[in-house]
Amino acid sequence: MNRTSAKPFGEALRELMDARGLTYRGLAEATRALDRKGITHAYINMLANGHDKPSMRAMELIAQACGVGPEYFAEYRLAVAMRELDPNEVGLEQALENLNARLGARRRAGAKARSAPQPQAQPRPTG
Repeated sequence: MNRTSAKPFGEALRELMDARGLTYRGLAEATRALDRKGITHAYINMLANGHDKPSMRAMELIAQACGVGPEYFAEYRLAVAMRELDPNEVGLEQALENLNARLGARRRAGAKARSAPQPQAQPRPTG
């Protein structure tokens, strides 16, 4: 299984549950075992079918119960980025610093990809 998913939360969750052999009730029990409160199977069903937007807490609990990091979910990665770039959350100076860091990392990754040698086609043996 990939370390991250780019699929919508519900689809990523259903695939993760299938891979782990978990039902909605089974996942609900696993989340309850983690923090005594957990998430109800009905809410998990709603999330898996796209009828509700998951909170960060829900994504964290579900990820932990499934044995992956919360950053497995694209929505979690997006929420973290939005929080890091929100001046109301972190202050204007920190938001700008976070933005510059993200842009610098993106530029470095782009430069690295451009400088990597491109694979060359190999002639097919004839015979």
